[in-house]
Amino acid sequence: MLIGIAGFLLFLITAKGALAEMNCLGHFKISIALVLLAGFVFFSSKAGGLLLIASIEPPATSISAPIGKRAQAIVVLTGGDLKNQEVARLYIATGLPVLASGGDREAAVIKKQLERDFHVPVRWTEENSLNTEQNALFTAKILARENIRTIILVTHALHMRRAQRMFEDRGIEVVAASTDFSAHAPLEWRDFLPSAEGRKSAKSALHEIFGLVWYRMRQIGI
Repeated sequence: MLIGIAGFLLFLITAKGALAEMNCLGHFKISIALVLLAGFVFFSSKAGGLLLIASIEPPATSISAPIGKRAQAIVVLTGGDLKNQEVARLYIATGLPVLASGGDREAAVIKKQLERDFHVPVRWTEENSLNTEQNALFTAKILARENIRTIILVTHALHMRRAQRMFEDRGIEVVAASTDFSAHAPLEWRDFLPSAEGRKSAKSALHEIFGLVWYRMRQIGI
């Protein structure tokens, strides 16, 4: 009988420990779920999207004439008013020849806009690329024919780190001239709530982050 009572007590103690462990595990899963939900909500807001962008955008710097003179050409990836304005400013400051890169007639559009609206001549166009890696690959071939090894690269700030890495891997020294900065945009209380703008910013930032990670993994053979 004593053995039976002892066995029953041992069963109760074991069951209580198992229930407590299951309860802790349940609390842990709930905590993880709440953290993931909070993260999803925050990074669906403008504030969360800008935080992701800040992790990938380089510091804002202005390319002065002395710094620009280190380069041999100005290369612009994709168009847009701010990029074209920066190309025009750099051309006036340095007098360097300009190359526009972008497939699907994008380079031709950049050339037309720069020459028509800013009176900046575009010496070369690269019109076959469909992504950033091809921008770098095909542009590097044009630059090699001209014995150009150092460029001022003009592109969106969010795009700069990946683009610069890919050009440098092709043996091109890059002086970065980023435009369209967005990481330091002013915030209001409503910017901490989920929004379409926030999701768009987060998607753009994650595209660049994962694109850079994937590129480096391919480079080292993973």
